[in-house]
Amino acid sequence: MNIFVTGINNKSGKTVISAGIAAVMQSLGYKSGVYKPIQTGAIDKGKYLISPDLSFVKMLDPYITTHSTYMMVSKTMPIVASKIEAVKIKLDEIERDYNILKQKTDITIVESAGGLMTPLNENTFSIQIPLTLKLPVLFIVNPAENTINNYLNEINTAKSANINISGVIINKFPVYSDNPDIKEFPSLIEKYTDVKVIGLIRNFKEKSVQANILFNEILNGIDLEDVFQMRIPKLSKF
Repeated sequence: MNIFVTGINNKSGKTVISAGIAAVMQSLGYKSGVYKPIQTGAIDKGKYLISPDLSFVKMLDPYITTHSTYMMVSKTMPIVASKIEAVKIKLDEIERDYNILKQKTDITIVESAGGLMTPLNENTFSIQIPLTLKLPVLFIVNPAENTINNYLNEINTAKSANINISGVIINKFPVYSDNPDIKEFPSLIEKYTDVKVIGLIRNFKEKSVQANILFNEILNGIDLEDVFQMRIPKLSKF
């Protein structure tokens, strides 16, 4: 039960959704891991760097296994940060670390840095990570941050690459909005990509949210069996 989670930009909410799914699965008795292959905007503590995204995961549940292969302080695209900090991003190192982590967990959630066409180095884009790791892709989309055009392009790019897509989760969705574009957003995603919307998460304050609130949002707003493309017997108790 492993998956690659991606969004177009850093405001999609993919870290919060990834962390929330991992925490729920951990609570169900599945040993969970969150792998962030590339973390830009890392916090410099002098002798070591801290991943803010993985720190959030640990805040929700300290027993979730986390790892990052490349951590860079620069708050830029991976290809730019790696040039600034003289780091060479290699797919084989990402694959190695992923394989080590997945041996320790029942589920591993791999979180992207940016969208699928985000360049990692001169010859590598983010889309090559799920292709190399042979992972299905889960899209986190935020209708307030990008146009429908951008999301359709991103999802159909994955389809053109023959990537298995588990579905789309719409994050920060204003359920009671009177905006017709917002109201039609889920149906337009499904109509023009043939990919199912498997979750709607309300518009709430994400990284300041309490663990139990996020837990309930994930359980009530997302079809986790669709996320992992399998039946999850332990969900029945909820």
